[in-house]
Amino acid sequence: MGNKGLATEYTSLGNRLTVRQKEDVKKFLIGLVIAGLFVLVAFGLVFGFVKLSKEINSGIHQEIERAKKEAENYVPEITIPSIDFTVLNVTETRVKWDLLIRLPSDLPGYFMCLKGDFQVFILYKGVTIANSTIESYNLIPRWAQQLTVSAVASEGDMDGLVVKDIMEDVKQSGEIRFGSRFVLPDCREESTKGKMNYACDEATLRFEPCSQMKATSFGKNPTCSYVR
Repeated sequence: MGNKGLATEYTSLGNRLTVRQKEDVKKFLIGLVIAGLFVLVAFGLVFGFVKLSKEINSGIHQEIERAKKEAENYVPEITIPSIDFTVLNVTETRVKWDLLIRLPSDLPGYFMCLKGDFQVFILYKGVTIANSTIESYNLIPRWAQQLTVSAVASEGDMDGLVVKDIMEDVKQSGEIRFGSRFVLPDCREESTKGKMNYACDEATLRFEPCSQMKATSFGKNPTCSYVR
């Protein structure tokens, strides 16, 4: 009896509403639903933005750390635009290497001392066979510059088998390959060794036509990298 009366009361309340009032109630309920959906969407967007921001910040931080590590480990590379090999005396097997070394602009001043001494070593099949005398230099900061240096060796300075192999290369192909390395003064504040060691790619030298006295490098210039 009580439930029936309550249902009748609700029905009566609905019947008492005018058409306009019913429309207003309908619009109000629809507005509540739309507002609820808007709140949910806004919350989702905010949550997604916060998460995305954290991921972006994390990625940026990792890139900064990687760049810092690269900067800390960075040392400029050096190139050798030309190498000449000359047989000075065939009888005594006395030979000479002339190298042109190109220093990049970011090497003099911060990495390499502007004034100092350096030395070059010549390698054949990974074995050191000659070296230059200790040479002095004077550089301008933040400018790309070139150094020239020579190394001379005779049969008495080199192993007999090495000399034989070199001569065989010359006779068979008219070409020969030499590697090189050199030592430069290190002027970085954190440096404890005081020296920078560079190792260079091998260079291929080709002898002049109808001559076994002089060879000149050709092809890609050897790159020299800092050895840690």
